[in-house]
Amino acid sequence: MTPIFGITPKDDSGILLLVVTLRQRNRLSAMRLTQRTALPLFIERGWDEVTVGEIAATAGMAPSTLYRHFATKEEIVIWDEHDVAIDHALDRALKQQAPLAAIRDVFISELSTRYDADLHFQLARIKYIYRTEQLHAAAVEADFKARADLTKGLEFHMSKKDRGAANTLAGAALLVLDIAIDRWQSNDAKTPLSTLLQDGFDQLERLGQLR
Repeated sequence: MTPIFGITPKDDSGILLLVVTLRQRNRLSAMRLTQRTALPLFIERGWDEVTVGEIAATAGMAPSTLYRHFATKEEIVIWDEHDVAIDHALDRALKQQAPLAAIRDVFISELSTRYDADLHFQLARIKYIYRTEQLHAAAVEADFKARADLTKGLEFHMSKKDRGAANTLAGAALLVLDIAIDRWQSNDAKTPLSTLLQDGFDQLERLGQLR
């Protein structure tokens, strides 16, 4: 998967270009502020009772600014601030490991670690997605895009003869992630996400041995 941030190939002058600019960092900060302002409002008052204008005012920004970052209310909650770092880690891992092992290790070492460090907010966000019909539907749609993006990333790193399996591999890995997150939120994170992910990938690897 092409990294979203980090260092790009050299330009014509031979200078390494840093993709993460001050503008992009400011954008990510604004998106994080918006999400962390909006979620408590949604939880307290209900999905339909909170407007984009109210979220913007509470966050101290104009509605037009909020809409530059999020096209819909659903995107405010669905967006995962850790996606950029996970994409970057996955790009590195795919250069060194077999695809399934790379995805497994990044999900466990990057995603679960980041969720653990931000446990209260991330658990509240995921639980709210699962119990809100509009958000759950939006999350399902987002999964289709995630599978397409992961498939492209895998195809870039996989050998030509194996690229036909990229879509299946992406779908299987993301299904493991979805099941692990569902189990994690349903038991209020009593079982660590890393454990659930490891169990899921272990089961995936054993499927060919089932009788």
